[in-house]
Amino acid sequence: MSKFWLPDFFTALTVTLVITITCSHVVAKEETKHTASNFTLKNLDGKEVSLSQFRGKYLLINFWATWCGPCKIEMPSLEKLYRRFKSDNFDMLGISNDMFGDRVVRPYIKAKNITFPMLLDQRMIVSRQYGIVSLPTTILIDPQGIIIGILQGAENWSDPETLLYFENLLKKN
Repeated sequence: MSKFWLPDFFTALTVTLVITITCSHVVAKEETKHTASNFTLKNLDGKEVSLSQFRGKYLLINFWATWCGPCKIEMPSLEKLYRRFKSDNFDMLGISNDMFGDRVVRPYIKAKNITFPMLLDQRMIVSRQYGIVSLPTTILIDPQGIIIGILQGAENWSDPETLLYFENLLKKN
């Protein structure tokens, strides 16, 4: 057997992985609608925050980690989206899967000027509850608590098309 097949194999594997990762996000799955399961996590100040506190508003939940490259790329655009719509029946939560919790999350969000609320899911209980298998994953919940969209992978949340989507969505209510 020739030793030259190895580079070809690794090239094919790399191309397959790049295509899979690049095409892995699913824009707003609109299958059967499910009610978002309630959860309670601590924020960076140690206070408990529950999903039920956001009932009556659209809520965007972003599951992320400081070690996740795509998460870091999309974080500034999430912040822009939050600042643009936070007073329009809209809120946002970041749920960090970092095992070192506050120790790594707080310095990161401070350095990046992130102002939307952050919750800590160090043991990944809520992440498992929501079936999160990759980071970042973002879930959009309507004011009645119904999951209306799931996106796996990084997104530019401040591009004109996305901003128009949220403007139209929030005008309805």
